[in-house]
Amino acid sequence: MYVPISCPYCGEDAELNVDDDGWSRQSYVEDCPVCCQPWQVELTRDEFGDWHPTIKTADE
Repeated sequence: MYVPISCPYCGEDAELNVDDDGWSRQSYVEDCPVCCQPWQVELTRDEFGDWHPTIKTADE
């Protein structure tokens, strides 16, 4: 499953590949596919099964 996001560094649109079988709350670091800066990714799944991402810069 893919979730659309925007890079907090360069502003380019990207997608997160989410493991839909995993936990309903996930936290990890992933690099932007455009500018290669590291994101702090937090994903939460609501009661309807929809994922909601929060993307932060490495220094936030």
